[in-house]
This record gives sequence, structure tokens and C-alpha cells, in this order.
Amino acid sequence: ETKRQIMLHSIALVAVTLLLPIWADTGPFYLAAAALLGGVFLYYAARLWLSPSREGRATAALFRYSIAYLALLFGAIFVSGLAGI
Repeated sequence: ETKRQIMLHSIALVAVTLLLPIWADTGPFYLAAAALLGGVFLYYAARLWLSPSREGRATAALFRYSIAYLALLFGAIFVSGLAGI
């Protein structure tokens, strides 16, 4: 059940990040970065979801990537706003 919820929340997270350009002037650079980063995030979430029940490696990989994902997504917002792209 926990793995299913992680997958569903990951899908919702990526969907919301892809909708940000509707509410803010983020530009195509942010949208491309969010799509690429979100695809990788969903890959890690799916890998966890499909892993054996006691697999800690997939959990740790998703956790590490989630930290990088957030930093890179904020970086994309910054670059998009700074450069106007």
C-alpha cells in the first residue's frame, strides 16, 4: 500500500510541476526541465513500486533523487526567471 501511495503522489507531484507555467511566467526552459526531471522522478518511483517488498536500494535511490529533483527544479525556475526563457 505504501508503494502505491508513493507512486500516486509522485504522479500528482509531476503533474503539478508541469502545470506551473499556467499560473506563473516560467517559460519553455522550465517546462522542458520539469518534464525531463519529472520523467526521471517517475522512473525512480516506478522502480520502487515494482521492487521486492524489502528492497532498500530503490527506496534510497528515490529519496536521493527527490532531493536533487527539488534543487534542480528550483534552479530551473530561477534560470527561467533570470534569463526570461
